[in-house]
Amino acid sequence: MSLDLDNLLQSQVGNVLGQFLTANGESAENSTQAAGLAVPAIIAGLVKYVSGNAANASSLLDLITGAGGAHLNTAVADVTSGNGAGSLIDLGKQLLPNLLGGNAPDIADQIAVESGISKASSGSLLALALPLVLSVLRGKAQSESLSSGQLLGLLGQQQGWLARVLGPSMLSALGIGSLSGLFGSLTNVISGLGAAATASTVKASMATPVAAKKCGAGKWIVLGLAALAALFAFKSCGNKQEPAPAPSPVEASAPIPASEMTALTVSEATPAMASATDSMVQVADSAVRVLVEDGVAKFYFATGKNDIAEGADVIVADVITAGKEGKKLVISGFADSTGNAAANEELSKQRAQAVQAFFEAQGVDAANIELRKPENTTGAVGNEQEGRRVEVKVEG
Repeated sequence: MSLDLDNLLQSQVGNVLGQFLTANGESAENSTQAAGLAVPAIIAGLVKYVSGNAANASSLLDLITGAGGAHLNTAVADVTSGNGAGSLIDLGKQLLPNLLGGNAPDIADQIAVESGISKASSGSLLALALPLVLSVLRGKAQSESLSSGQLLGLLGQQQGWLARVLGPSMLSALGIGSLSGLFGSLTNVISGLGAAATASTVKASMATPVAAKKCGAGKWIVLGLAALAALFAFKSCGNKQEPAPAPSPVEASAPIPASEMTALTVSEATPAMASATDSMVQVADSAVRVLVEDGVAKFYFATGKNDIAEGADVIVADVITAGKEGKKLVISGFADSTGNAAANEELSKQRAQAVQAFFEAQGVDAANIELRKPENTTGAVGNEQEGRRVEVKVEG
């Protein structure tokens, strides 16, 4: 199997992205150029995400091929018909920090520099391009029944195309020092996953006779192997666990579904899962994050901290633009429902001020920002994460 994704993606996604930009006031020439940059940048970012990290590779594969990515099936058609662009942009903004990390703002800025479109349009373009590219890859995997190894192999064949269209400045924005080194790491991941799959199959086949002879003990041995394999592969799990029937030999090494995908980092310890706009986007409960729901920007903070998540400027680009255009941004902080009430209230104030400083740093006039205490300052009882949030609403 040999396929350059350039023509496939540009024919199915490039035109859609170009039309989206022109509909939002960008020139046709600049829109075409910007779309031509965003698509390969997304592919390069995905290759970087999976290279050297088998856990990330498994999470991305499951997002593309698993049931958790079902909403991607009609993504391109929805945007082409004039529906769904807004919801896909929201989805993309929440996936970007996970899949492209802290490089997303730099990538968006570089697209704007090289194409001539505005930074606001570039941020929306990148957010829309990500789920559309994932949708095309999902369709390709389904139509040709590609295995995980074949799908990663497909990504591994894109070095020549990316080298032609991504210049040094864009590679720098992506955080990529060398394409050859990057694709070399991807080859190692593909080899590692193949070896891991073989080992898991052997282990499962050895455990099966035990289960046949000793139903009770054997069943738990297989379940134990599956749990250990999952823990080793992903280094993280949700706090909520539900009992499940004994898996088949193949299922013993299956990756976690995309509906449970976390931002996988070495420093995280058993994060609790929290849902965003839909089950496809999940982040660690203990991690800082930003999302937009129904036009309201929500900044979540780590326990005892007031640090804002990386990539927030891309996720809330529309809110920043509204503030720059003179609309009022109303910032409201919430407090934890447990612990010392006075200390929680002070930390809530500090977080709201941090969000205010963030928007001012993005160029929003201080006169267009208002700190407003919500009617009920306490977050949802029993949900500590909701008590560690600051909301930003646009008025006017």
